Amino acid sequence: MKKERPAVATTPYWLRKEAKEATEMLRGKIVDKVWRHRPKEIGIQFTDGSRLFVDMETDGLELSITDQYCPVKN
Repeated sequence: MKKERPAVATTPYWLRKEAKEATEMLRGKIVDKVWRHRPKEIGIQFTDGSRLFVDMETDGLELSITDQYCPVKN
């Protein structure tokens, strides 16, 4: 039976799994820009256009990685 992924990783299993997946998805990428448009969020855009968002939620951090290109204005 496959475990259902929670919105926010809170158990050791999901924390390790999320960290491993993020490591693989981000390996070799070069940071282009970092921005903060909300107090509880950081955005990182890479030179290939992919982006990583880290959001603070009530029960932990939410990671979101996208490969959609959307330029960040300075």
